[in-house]
Amino acid sequence: MKRIDIRVKNLVKKYGTRDPEQIAKEMGLIIKYKSYNDYTKGFYINVKRNKFIVINSNLDECSKRIVLAHELGHAMLHSSKEVHFIRENTLFPRGKIENEANKFAAELLIDDDIFNNYPDYFTIEQIAAAENVHSELLKLKFNINI
Repeated sequence: MKRIDIRVKNLVKKYGTRDPEQIAKEMGLIIKYKSYNDYTKGFYINVKRNKFIVINSNLDECSKRIVLAHELGHAMLHSSKEVHFIRENTLFPRGKIENEANKFAAELLIDDDIFNNYPDYFTIEQIAAAENVHSELLKLKFNINI
């Protein structure tokens, strides 16, 4: 399998955007927003050649975008599997497949030169807030262990 960062760079180049919703739609994926009262945040499912990403409509906009990017990662990296769920108390589930989808989301949502846009004294949390992503994604993308 190609490195995730390279796959994302190729995807961004092909579609001319980092917007996971636009990319998913252009790839022919069907995006649905449904209300879930449990811990389901989203999932990717392939049913009879129809590929769906379902996002919990109760999530805030930032989380919806991250979950969509994560599920798009499953569609790109793990399409042979039938179903992928984010169904946990945390937005960032663990395990090899989930970590790969998280890395895909981080690579897609965050530009490589993001730190050039902010003064040196900005914290990870401040940059994440300004970019409308979770700080965990910034840490994952740039291998920051704080």
